Amino acid sequence: MAQSHTPLGVWRRVATAMCVAVTSLMMSAQPTYAVVGGSSAVGNTAVVRILNGSSSCSGALWTSRIVVTAAHCVVNSSGTVTTRPISIYAPGVNTQQSPQTVSQSSIITVDGWRKLGEYSQADDIAFLVLGSEMTGVSISRLATTNEVAAWSREGRVVTFLGYGRTSSTGTSSTVPNSIDQPLSVYPSWPGSFTAAQTATTGICSGDSGGPVITRVGNELVLIGINSAASGPCSASSRPSMTGFIPSAFPDLVKRTLELTNTAVLPLVTTGSATGVSTTSAILSATAVGNNLLTTVSFTYGLQPDLSGATITVDAGQVTGTAPTAIETAIINLVPGNVYYFRANATNLAGTVSGAVAQFTTLGGLPIVTSVSASAVASDSAVLSGTVNANSVATQAFFQYSRLPDFSVLDGTVVAGDVTGGETASLSVPIAALEAGATYYWRLAATNASGTTVGATQSFTTPVFGRSTSLSTNALLNNLVIDKTAITKLVITPTTQSKPYCAINTKSKRLTFSKPGTCRVKITITRTDATSTGVYNLAVK
Repeated sequence: MAQSHTPLGVWRRVATAMCVAVTSLMMSAQPTYAVVGGSSAVGNTAVVRILNGSSSCSGALWTSRIVVTAAHCVVNSSGTVTTRPISIYAPGVNTQQSPQTVSQSSIITVDGWRKLGEYSQADDIAFLVLGSEMTGVSISRLATTNEVAAWSREGRVVTFLGYGRTSSTGTSSTVPNSIDQPLSVYPSWPGSFTAAQTATTGICSGDSGGPVITRVGNELVLIGINSAASGPCSASSRPSMTGFIPSAFPDLVKRTLELTNTAVLPLVTTGSATGVSTTSAILSATAVGNNLLTTVSFTYGLQPDLSGATITVDAGQVTGTAPTAIETAIINLVPGNVYYFRANATNLAGTVSGAVAQFTTLGGLPIVTSVSASAVASDSAVLSGTVNANSVATQAFFQYSRLPDFSVLDGTVVAGDVTGGETASLSVPIAALEAGATYYWRLAATNASGTTVGATQSFTTPVFGRSTSLSTNALLNNLVIDKTAITKLVITPTTQSKPYCAINTKSKRLTFSKPGTCRVKITITRTDATSTGVYNLAVK
C-alpha cells in the first residue's frame, strides 16, 4: 500500500501509479502481506476492488448500492469519466477465488471533472451507483469534515485499506490489505485530508480509491478515500498521502443517494417540554439519522407558526437507523409566555422538521391590589396592598400624588421584594403630607414580565376646627384606624400639645382649643396585641 508526491508539496497522482494493469496481476503469485508494511484484510467488507478496463483500483463500499472511489479510477484513456462498464468485486474477498462482480449504473463526479495529468488534482472523488445490491456493508456512516479536522489535529491513527501493490516493483494484490497510519494537518485541496507515511510503509499503486476508516464507539466511520501519496512506492523527503472526504461534497452525496432511491432523509419527531420554569425549559425530540450523521436542532419563538423572531439551537447528533432520544435546555425565556418550538434534523440528504409544540413558562406579570390607606393623620398615612409575584422575582412600590392622573408624583416608596407564588401583604408609612389635601395613591410591582399597576385609591388628610370636640369613636374614624376587637383604648395628648388640645377625663372626648398641631399618642389593646402610634392633628 503506498502512493507518491514530488518535493515541495506537489502531489503526484496515483491515477496510473495506483490504477495498475490487471493482466500481469492475474499471473503473479500472491505475497504474504499485500501492502507495504501492512497486513491482510480479507473479510473486511469496507473495501472493494474495482476494474476499469485493464486498470485496477480500490473503493469503499458505503451502502449496498454505493461505492466511493477516486475519480481518476473511473476515467477513460482521454481522461474523461468513462461510459463503459466498470466491474466491482464483492467486498473484502480474494478476487482470484471470487470472480463474480457487479457493474455500475451511474458514476457521479464533480461536473466536468477530467484527469489532467499524473499529478494530484482537486475533487478526485467519485461515487459509483451499482446496478444491483452488494451484501456485507460494514460502514456505518460518513465522517463529517469537522470530525476529520479534529482527528487530523490530534494525529489520530486510522486504517487504510486497498488492493494495491506490496512494493514499488511488485504486482497488485488479489486480497485486501490494511495499514494503520496517523492523520496529519496539511490538506492539499478543499475537501481533502492527509496522513503520514514512511519510506517503507504505506499505500501503493492500486490503492487509489481505497477506504480510510476509523471506529467511533460501535460505528465504523468512513473518513475518505485514497487519492495520491509518496512513500514506499515513490521516494520523497516527506512521505505522506492525500485523500478526499465524501461529506465535503454534499451535492454529490445527495445526487448519488437520490439515484439509489434510498430513504436517507432523517426522521424527526418533536417531543415535549419538561422542567419548565420561569425562564428555562428542556426540549426533547426523537430522531433517526438513516446512516448519515445527522444534526438535531430546535427552533423556538413566540409565534404559533414560528414566524418573526426565532432562535435555533443545536441539540446534538444522531446516526444509524434506530430512533434516538435527544434533548437540550434553553434559557433566558420570558416568564408567563407561551413558547412554540419544533425539532429539526439535518444530514447530507437535507433537512426535515417535526410538528410545532408549545409550552408556557411559569410566572408572568405580578398581581397587584391597592388595599387601603390607614392611620391617616394631618401629615402622614400608612398605605397597604397585596402582591403576588407569580413565581418571578418582583419589586413592589407605592406611588402617591395630589393629582389624580399621577402626572406629578409627590413620592414613590419601595415596599419590598416579593418572590414565589404566594400573595404578600405590604404596607409603608408616608410622611410630610399637606394637611387638608386629597392624595391619590396606588401600589405597583415590576418583574421580568413587566409592570402591573393597582387601582387608584385616595384619602384626605384631616384638619380640625378649634372648639371641635371628638369622641374616641369619631377620632378613630377620622384617622382611619381599624376598631375591630379593641378591648382598651388610651388617647393622650403630648405635653407640647396642651395649648392646642386636651382630653376630658369624664367624657373621654378630645377637644381642640386653638390653631396649631395637636400631637396625640394612641395606645390600642386588642385581644391579641397592643400597639401605640403618635399622630399629628392640624387645628385651624
